[in-house]
Amino acid sequence: MRKLITCGAIAAAAFAPMMAQAQQSSVTLYGVADVFMGYFANSNGQHVISMNSGGAGGSRWGLRGQEDLGNGLSAIFTLESGFNINNGTSGQSGRLFGRRAFVGLHSAQYGELIAGRLQTMGYDWGGTFDPILLAPGSPLGSIGGENPRPWLFNMLQDPARSDNSIQYTSPTFRGLTGTLTYSWGDPSDPLTAQAYQRHFELATLRYENGPLITEYGFGHSLQNQAAVARNTYENVLGIRYNLNFMELYASGQIRTNDPGFVDKGWQVGFTVPTSPFGTVRVSYGELSDQNLTASGTQITTPVKVGDWFIRSAAIGYTYSVSKSTMLYGFVKKLWNSGIASQSIYPPGGLATTGQHSNVTAIGLGMSTRF
Repeated sequence: MRKLITCGAIAAAAFAPMMAQAQQSSVTLYGVADVFMGYFANSNGQHVISMNSGGAGGSRWGLRGQEDLGNGLSAIFTLESGFNINNGTSGQSGRLFGRRAFVGLHSAQYGELIAGRLQTMGYDWGGTFDPILLAPGSPLGSIGGENPRPWLFNMLQDPARSDNSIQYTSPTFRGLTGTLTYSWGDPSDPLTAQAYQRHFELATLRYENGPLITEYGFGHSLQNQAAVARNTYENVLGIRYNLNFMELYASGQIRTNDPGFVDKGWQVGFTVPTSPFGTVRVSYGELSDQNLTASGTQITTPVKVGDWFIRSAAIGYTYSVSKSTMLYGFVKKLWNSGIASQSIYPPGGLATTGQHSNVTAIGLGMSTRF
């Protein structure tokens, strides 16, 4: 259960005139504690059994605040810190608020404007159109996040988050919601001192109507490699439809860049409720990446060395013990072809694997939210 802390509530007990102001401001403490046991193996004979954090959702704690400014306008902020529950260390390379940290304004009439370290729109897009929703057990995760050159709208750093970003989300009108994001390069990054500043722009348009959810996203990044500007363009489309007895999912991704390479990925899947508390989840996806070498480094010349091709299939099961606690399990298979040598969910899995090696992941875990 989330804890609501009303600003000034304690003082208001003694100072009644402050009560009106206190009722208009709030801070919410929230979080996720998630752990799973995983078995990872490849066809080269390597395997590992490990305890890991964040199978169904990254372990975290956070503070979310809101102040009513009047006329339907609110000041908002979120500070969210990730951690590894299996060993107690901080996540996101030790950042204090590595998952999210932003401040902004929210209006039901005019939309929302926030600035800081943000979750990219690809994070929300993946959460909407991934039928598995268990990170190490997700084919969409292999296609978008575990690839050496991640997708999902942030081609510069962490595929799920971006620094120095500003984002506007429109109010919803007849089921349509639009989002725009711009991210500047990090001033501490030595690449930004060269001729071209690293940055990217993102835009999404989502439509929801009854059982249907669909969303189109566009991303552009300008990266600086050896003082040469290189543009990357990404287009994604997701569709989700609820038939009541089951829910269908499909998504596709196309990425192009200056050297002329075209990368493509897609996935399909479904979920079937087995009871009011349990759900079976199934997914299959493929990725063909022309912009990677056999070692997983990015190609920056028009000379193609081969296709990085993977296929992945998975089945998962989630069971809600209560409104806040869930048990889950998954089995996932990944097949490498061409020059691909991709693994599953490092560091808990196998850090490296060989070309043409098949990788298997099996996990059982528990997640609770507060």
